[in-house]
Amino acid sequence: MSRIKEEIQDTRETVKQQKQALLKLTREERAMFGDLAVIEDSINDAERELFRQEDELERITEEEERIRAEEQTLRAEHKVITDRLGEMLKKLWPVHSRKLENRFGNLDDWQAADRNFVWLASLYKETRTELDKARRKSDEISRNLQTQRELKSASENKLAEINSTKDKLLEDKLSLLSGIRGIRSLKITKEQELKGLLDTINKLNYRLKSLTSRKIGNFKGSLPRPCAGKTTIPFDLSAKPPVRGIGIRTTGNVDVKSIFWGKVVHNDTLRGFGRVVIIYHGYNYYSLYAYLAESFVKTGQEVEKDEIIGKTGYYPNLKETGLYFELRFHQKAVNPQKWLARN
Repeated sequence: MSRIKEEIQDTRETVKQQKQALLKLTREERAMFGDLAVIEDSINDAERELFRQEDELERITEEEERIRAEEQTLRAEHKVITDRLGEMLKKLWPVHSRKLENRFGNLDDWQAADRNFVWLASLYKETRTELDKARRKSDEISRNLQTQRELKSASENKLAEINSTKDKLLEDKLSLLSGIRGIRSLKITKEQELKGLLDTINKLNYRLKSLTSRKIGNFKGSLPRPCAGKTTIPFDLSAKPPVRGIGIRTTGNVDVKSIFWGKVVHNDTLRGFGRVVIIYHGYNYYSLYAYLAESFVKTGQEVEKDEIIGKTGYYPNLKETGLYFELRFHQKAVNPQKWLARN
C-alpha cells in the first residue's frame, strides 16, 4: 500500500511538471502568434507598397514611351528641315556666285543678285533658327528621356527590394508557422501524456481504495462502465413512464462486466427486461444488467470487479444491441451516471 502511495505521489509530481511544460509551450505559442501578426501586417504593407510601386513604374514607362515617340518625331522634322535647306543652297549658291563675278558688270544685275543673296541669307538664318530650336527641343527631350530611364531604373530597383523584403517576410512567416505547428504537436503529445498520468492516478487511487475498502459508496464517480458503448437513454425519473436506469447502445454483442465486487442474486429472465443479472454489492447497493443475450454467472456466485458476466443482446427501445443498466440503493433507483467514471 505504501508503494502505491509513493507511485501516486511520484505521478502527481510528474503531472505538475507536465502542466508547467504545457504552460510554457502555451506562452511560446502565444508569443509566436504575436510575432506572426506583426509579420502579416508587414507583408500587407509590403504588398500595398508593391502595388503603388508597380503603378508608378507603369506610369514612368508610359511617359518614357511618349517622350521617345516625341523625340523621334522631332528628329524626323529636323532631318526634313536640314535636307530642304541643303537642296535650297545647292540651287541658290551657283546663282549667287555668278552674280558676284559680275559685280562690276551691270549694276542692276548685281543689285538684283545682292538682293537674292540677302534673301538667301535671311532664309538660311531663319532656317538655322528653326534648326536650333528643333535641336534644343531634341536635346531637352533626350535629357528628359534619360531622366525617365533613371527613374525607371530606380523604380525597378525599389520594386526588387520590396519583393526581396516580402520574400524574406514570407520565409519568416513560414518559419513561424512551422514553429507553431511544432509547438502544437508537442502540446498534443504533452496533453496526451498528462491525460495518461491522470488516468494512472485514478487507477492507483482506485487500487488504493480497493485495498483499504470494498465499500461501493467510497467509489462514487469512479466505478467502471458496465460495457463499451454510448449512453443514448439517460436516467430520468420525471419521464412518463420513469426511466430508472440508463440505456447504452453497443456495436454488436459486447462483454458486460460487473461494476464492483459482489454476489449474484438473480440470473434469469425478467418480464419486460429479457435476461437479467442482478448483483448485490453490500451496504444495500444492487446493480442490474438487462437485455443480455447470454449470461456467464450463476445465482449465488461471487464476482470480481470487471468480471465478465454476459453479453449484450437486443434492446427493444433502441431497436439494436445494447444494455439497460440500473443502480439501486435500498431498492430505490439512483442515477448511475453520477456513479460511473466518465469516458
